[in-house]
Amino acid sequence: MATLNPSILLIPTPPQAEQSSGLPRIDFADCYHGHVARAGITAMQVARAAFDKPPGWVDGLMAVRDGVVGRLGLKTARDAAAAATGSKAGIFPIISEMPNEVVLGLDDKHLDFRIWVSVQGMDGGTDVRMSTLVRLHGRPGRIYLAAVMPFHKLLSRHMLRRALKSLG
Repeated sequence: MATLNPSILLIPTPPQAEQSSGLPRIDFADCYHGHVARAGITAMQVARAAFDKPPGWVDGLMAVRDGVVGRLGLKTARDAAAAATGSKAGIFPIISEMPNEVVLGLDDKHLDFRIWVSVQGMDGGTDVRMSTLVRLHGRPGRIYLAAVMPFHKLLSRHMLRRALKSLG
C-alpha cells in the first residue's frame, strides 16, 4: 500500500553527501528527508522513482528552461541525456551507485551539480535523503542559481514526495 502523503523535511546536508559528490568545492547544498514504511528500498529505486517519469508540468518547466539556457550555450535536458555514456536516472547521468547511495550529476559552463540519494533502514521502513550539491562557475552560475532556486525548492520536495508515495 502506498504512503498517502509522506512528510518531506529540509535537513542539514550530511557530510557524506559532500564527500560523495566528488566536487572540489560546494557553493550550495540542501537536503530533503522522508521516510517510507517499506523496508529494503535501494537508493537507485528512489532515484528512478523520482526522475524516470516526471509529471507533465515538470516536463513543461524543463522545456521552458531548455529554451532559455539553450540560447545561452548551456546544456539542455536533451544534451544531458545524450552526454550520458552510461546509465541514467531520468535525464541525469549516474556518477556512482551503491545499494544505499547513488550520485547523479552533470558539469556545465556555469555550474557543476550532483544529486545524492541515500537510503537507510529505520523503524521497519526506509529513511531517504536527497541532497543537491552545486559548484558555481563565477557570475553566470550565481545568476542561474538565483533564477532557478524557487523552482528547485518546489521540485526537490515534490519529486522526493512522489518517489516515496510510489515506493511506499
